[in-house]
Amino acid sequence: MASRDAARARWRAARCAFVAHVAIYGACVGVASAVAPFARDALSKRIELSAATDAVRKTLEGAHAARALGASAYDGSAFHGHPWTVAAAGALGGGFGLDLATTAADALAAAALCALACGVTRDEGKVRRVYAMYAMNPLHAMARLARTTATATRACAYASALAATLGNDVVAGVAFALAAQLNPHYVALAPALMWTSARAVKSRGGRAVVSAGRFAGAFAVAAAASFVAMGDDFPKWWRAAVTFAVMSEDQTPNLGLHWYLFTTMFDQFRLFYVVALNAIPLALSAPLTLGFADDPLVAMTLCLIAISTCAPYPTANDFVTYVSLLSVVAMDDRGNPLVYVKYGAVIAGGFLYVALLSPLTWYMWIHTRVANANFYYAITLVYACTQTLLSTQVARSVARFRRAGKKRD
Repeated sequence: MASRDAARARWRAARCAFVAHVAIYGACVGVASAVAPFARDALSKRIELSAATDAVRKTLEGAHAARALGASAYDGSAFHGHPWTVAAAGALGGGFGLDLATTAADALAAAALCALACGVTRDEGKVRRVYAMYAMNPLHAMARLARTTATATRACAYASALAATLGNDVVAGVAFALAAQLNPHYVALAPALMWTSARAVKSRGGRAVVSAGRFAGAFAVAAAASFVAMGDDFPKWWRAAVTFAVMSEDQTPNLGLHWYLFTTMFDQFRLFYVVALNAIPLALSAPLTLGFADDPLVAMTLCLIAISTCAPYPTANDFVTYVSLLSVVAMDDRGNPLVYVKYGAVIAGGFLYVALLSPLTWYMWIHTRVANANFYYAITLVYACTQTLLSTQVARSVARFRRAGKKRD
C-alpha cells in the first residue's frame, strides 16, 4: 500500500511539474518571440550557453543541408550532434516547432526531477521547492531560450536516474544510451546508474546481478539499434561527434579548461592531457559509486560535477543539471545531507563571479581589445576551482551526515 501511495505521489508530482513547465516556458518563449526575437539569437550564440556540440544553429544548418541539398549533415566540419537531432529539426523547422520540442523536453526533465524528489521526501512543499529552484534558475532560463540539444540530454539523464531508482533497469538502460549518445562524456554515469537500479531491484527481493545484466543489455541493444538506424551516417557521426568531443578538436574559447591549454602547449604533450582530462570522470565514477552506495543520487551528482569540470565544451546547462539534483538531495526527509557544507559564500561567490564576469571579459577581449585571452581563461579557472570545491564539500558533508546518523542510531 505504501509503495502504491509513493507511486501515486511520483505520478502526481511529475504531471504537475510537466504542466507547469509547459505553461511557464511556453509563455516565456511567446514573449521572447514577440518582443525581443534578437535576444534569443544573441543567447544562442553565447559560448556560456551554447557549445559546438549542441548549438541550435549548427543543427538547423545540418537539417537544411540534408533537406534542401540532399547531403549529409556531417559533410564539412560544422555539425557535431546526433543524427536524430537533425531529423527532429528537419521535421519541426526552426520556429515554433523547435520551441515546442525543446519546451516539451525541458518539461519532461522537470517532471522526472520532481518524481526523483518524491523518492526522498513525502512533503509536497519540498517537491515544489525543487521544481521552483529548477524552473526559476536564471541560468536555466537563459540556457533554455538558447534552445540547445543539451535540454534533451538532461531529460534523458533524469529519466534514466528516475527509472534506476524505481528498479526499472531496462528503461534506465535505454534512456542512458540516448543520453550517452547525445553527450559521450555521460558514460561516466554508468556505474552509479547500474548500482542504483540493482539496489532498487535487490530491495524488492530480486537479484542485483540480474538487474545489472539487464541494464547493460538494454544499453547495448538501444545503442546498437541506434547505430544500425544511422546507416551510412554512423562512421561520420562517430568521427564528427564522439571523436570531436573526446579529442577536443575545437579550440573556440569556452568555460572549459581545454582550449587555452591546447593552444599554448607543445603538440607532443596534447595526447597526454586529452587522456588525463577525459579519464578523471571515468576514474572517479566507480569509487564514488562505492563510497556513496547508500546515496546513489549523490554519486550521480558528483559524477556530473566531474564531467562538467573536465569536459572540453561545458556550458551553463551542465551547471543546471547537477545543481538541480543537489536540490533533490537537500530535501531528504531524514535530514539535509548538505548541512555540513562549508565555504558556501565562497562557492556561491565563485559561480556569481563567473556568471557576471564571463560576458564582460569576453566583450573586453573580443570587441574592445582592452583585454586578452588570459583574462578570460582566469574566469574558466575560477569556474573549475569552484566546481572542485563544491564537489569536495558535498562529499564531505554527506559522509559526515551519514556518520552522525549512525551515532544517533
